[in-house]
Amino acid sequence: MNGAVLITGKQSGFTDDLVQEALNRKLRVLATHDPQDTPPEVPDTFGDNLSYTPWNRRSLLSARSVLLAVDQDAAEHAPMDHAFVVCSPEGINQPLHQTESALIEERVDAALKGYLFIIKEVIAQLQRAGGGNCSIVWYDGGSEVMPPLDATIAGAVQGLMRSLLAFYQDEPVVIRGFQASDSDSRAVARWVLEQALDRGEKSAGRLQKYGQKMGILPFRR
Repeated sequence: MNGAVLITGKQSGFTDDLVQEALNRKLRVLATHDPQDTPPEVPDTFGDNLSYTPWNRRSLLSARSVLLAVDQDAAEHAPMDHAFVVCSPEGINQPLHQTESALIEERVDAALKGYLFIIKEVIAQLQRAGGGNCSIVWYDGGSEVMPPLDATIAGAVQGLMRSLLAFYQDEPVVIRGFQASDSDSRAVARWVLEQALDRGEKSAGRLQKYGQKMGILPFRR
């Protein structure tokens, strides 16, 4: 086994692919799931290399509980060196004037606050550990035109990535940003792990887009 990673964010087929690809690399994977859903089934073939912990995207306390679970897991297995936070559309495919205000409030609360809460706690834990890697991934599944609500969230997440790259360029925590719109989620998952794990120094402090050459929007450390 080659260390431990945390995979969190909005649960989707893409996060499942990211978990699978990480397990294929013989990594220990700690993943999160929506507490309202049944935890995904862990195949016997992975043994103790995969575990799930609940994460309520709207709760700061829940984000802290996730990182507490990471700490507890590290005491028994391997310390976390990489965290992957997956951000993706909320799936409200409606014109803005037809979208209920309560739904806008609920989804923006879960998405923006949720991402901020978990990224805040991940970075704080890595800082306390003296360093580590936090990769933020925006994956929209290949949609050409996003609905207004999803476009708003996408813009906010991408702005957050740029800001974190600048603010932490001289810190021991290495920030990476990834954007992808390809419909082949398994290929994107492999690409994210290759860039973050195999090309660590070259991808550090950068925002990269799937299908483009490495090095767009660099923030040199």
